[in-house]
Amino acid sequence: MVKNMIGADSATAEELIVALVAYREAAGEPYLGKVAVVWTLKNRKDHPKWWGHDYYSVATARWQYSSMTDPKDSQLTKWPRWDDPVFQRCLEIVRGVIGGVIFHPLPGSDSYYSDYIPSPRWATPDKFVGKISHHSFYNMDGDYE
Repeated sequence: MVKNMIGADSATAEELIVALVAYREAAGEPYLGKVAVVWTLKNRKDHPKWWGHDYYSVATARWQYSSMTDPKDSQLTKWPRWDDPVFQRCLEIVRGVIGGVIFHPLPGSDSYYSDYIPSPRWATPDKFVGKISHHSFYNMDGDYE
């Protein structure tokens, strides 16, 4: 466990890696946008395919979360401070999703892209689940919770 420097709380390595993904991928998104991004990791972990069987392998699978693996992504070297309220909010969301107390705003979604980039080839209408702010979410593996 890692000691939280702003309180008596602590975070597991699993919670930290997912919170880092949420922070890098969705810091500027609204609450539900952050929640939906965290759920993409949970959906991938819960329905293991080629992208991984645990949160770490899902978060670091090549080219899946660009802020974690793409050398051209400016977020790749962005590290939050413990006292950053956005990071703390991401950590709270992660705990709620993993703990089963935060609902899934877009059930089935396991992938997304930001409207800041061109639509990827894989983002087809038949896989579209919904949009929250700047992220469009998709169900790529065909599994649905």
